[in-house]
Amino acid sequence: MGFMEDTFIMFFSQVVFFTGGWVFFMKQLFRDYEVHHTLVQLMFSINFALSCTMFELIIFEILGILESSSRYFHWKLGIHALLCMLIIVLPFYMAYFALCNTITVKRRLIAPLTFALWLVFLYFLWKIGDPFPILSPKHGILSIEQGISRVGVIGVTVMAFLSGFGAVNYPYTCMTYFMRPVTPSDIQRSEKRLLQNVDMILEIGRASCRERV
Repeated sequence: MGFMEDTFIMFFSQVVFFTGGWVFFMKQLFRDYEVHHTLVQLMFSINFALSCTMFELIIFEILGILESSSRYFHWKLGIHALLCMLIIVLPFYMAYFALCNTITVKRRLIAPLTFALWLVFLYFLWKIGDPFPILSPKHGILSIEQGISRVGVIGVTVMAFLSGFGAVNYPYTCMTYFMRPVTPSDIQRSEKRLLQNVDMILEIGRASCRERV
């Protein structure tokens, strides 16, 4: 297949993934909410489609589907798009949406404050890479490697926290499904065993007292 056919296949698959993300957002995530933000739904569907495309390209690489040059082109294009969404679009919109819901902020100050918060986010995102050997003279400051490495550090950290929380919270919340229900007869048997143990302890105490006398 040529480059145009491969591009058509990737475009068609992205349309399918985008539609699936849109329907999943409407029918599953926000089915019980009356307030819907079209822009939020659009960004979720775009991220969902790009993520599924990355997974699809990995499968195509294993199975040998599409030309290697086409896979490489769409792989770099997808990574650039994902980094643009994660570093530029999503943080900027989250800051803007948070400021819009703040009553004390004036409308004319929302845009400059949003840009300032986004610059603060970029600063801390860059500082995250200082403790790690991320910066390399082979790659520039604005290269893909710099963005992926910092996003990867955040992603691994968040996944570690979520895994630890799930490992502790899931058994605590779901332990009742595996526990046998306690019936009144079980309580009565336990009370009888408790009384028998108390009587046994008292009898042993009396016997020891008689031996001392």
